[in-house]
Amino acid sequence: MGIDSSYFLLWCLYIVAGLSFYSFLWWLTRSRSIKFLNYSVRGIMAAVIFTPWPANIYGDTLAPALMVLVLDLITIGGDSVARAAVPLLLTIIISELIAIGLFWKNRRRVAK
Repeated sequence: MGIDSSYFLLWCLYIVAGLSFYSFLWWLTRSRSIKFLNYSVRGIMAAVIFTPWPANIYGDTLAPALMVLVLDLITIGGDSVARAAVPLLLTIIISELIAIGLFWKNRRRVAK
């Protein structure tokens, strides 16, 4: 098995594991009591689980941004955390804006 096929297989496994965890999270947040919190948690977790980022400065291989952030913190130090933290935070902010929009859209639809 070549490097490219192993890389593709690992990403497929990661996506399957991420989808199964996300569907379990969706099931956990199915309550009707705090709808906005449900949308918010789902958006944050989708951003954290599925945001890719280059694994190193010189290569073109991607890895989950949270893994890149933690491994950079462990191996290189605190100065390099911003390399993966900035895009991860931007993705979380965008997912929160989408969650707010969906919440308001569904809230108005239910109210009618």
